[in-house]
Amino acid sequence: MRHIQRRIRTAGARTVVLAALVASACAAQSSPPAGGNTARITINGQQSSTAFPIDCTQRAWLWIIDSVQKEPGFTAMVETGTAVTPKAVRLRSVNGFTGSWAVGRTGTAEASIDGSTFTITGTASGANDDRPTRPADVQYRLEARC
Repeated sequence: MRHIQRRIRTAGARTVVLAALVASACAAQSSPPAGGNTARITINGQQSSTAFPIDCTQRAWLWIIDSVQKEPGFTAMVETGTAVTPKAVRLRSVNGFTGSWAVGRTGTAEASIDGSTFTITGTASGANDDRPTRPADVQYRLEARC
């Protein structure tokens, strides 16, 4: 009987330790992990003050790079394959600018990949957050490590 009670106590203690480990592993991080997926954005030569934690999703040849934080934040789409082609960039309150560029719209964009780092440069149309009714174009550079 004592042998069974000891086994029950040991199993109960192991369950508590395992539950604590699972809970700590699931806790939200306040900053991106070292070596995690991050991006930097430069608007008109001014780099964003922080690195953006990002999610990188590949669907066939299309990569979708999305900041975890929605504002300030961004979404970019790049097609890979025989050529690296930007498809769209949407900036949301990055350095006080909200705007976008997409295939078929005015402006330009170029993309490249070096290892796991995507670089997208171009012109986005939109508005500065302090003057939302006044159109503005900016030069941007987005470097995302996926």
